[in-house]
Amino acid sequence: MTHLVTATMLALSVGSVAFTVSLSKISRPPRMWLAARTGKLGVWCFELTSCPFCVAVWLSLAATAVYRPWLVHMWRPLDFAVTALAMAAAAMLPVLVIKKAVTP
Repeated sequence: MTHLVTATMLALSVGSVAFTVSLSKISRPPRMWLAARTGKLGVWCFELTSCPFCVAVWLSLAATAVYRPWLVHMWRPLDFAVTALAMAAAAMLPVLVIKKAVTP
């Protein structure tokens, strides 16, 4: 597979997981558990898991580190950042589609 196809497939997967973690009803109890935690770490984790783009950025960073679908070939740290952020941005498309489909 080419790097672009790999990055696209990963972005679709990241978007689906980001929606499930941040906006679905099934993940609400763990998010509420995080909200009940006291301290800055509990608040930070709750805010992180309640934002689909935030979740997508972290998942895209992990997916880029594992699969390495470089979209540009200039300087490895720049390639990593550009690929991860492009995947996170593309991951918002499935999030919006799923959100529109499940919202009455």
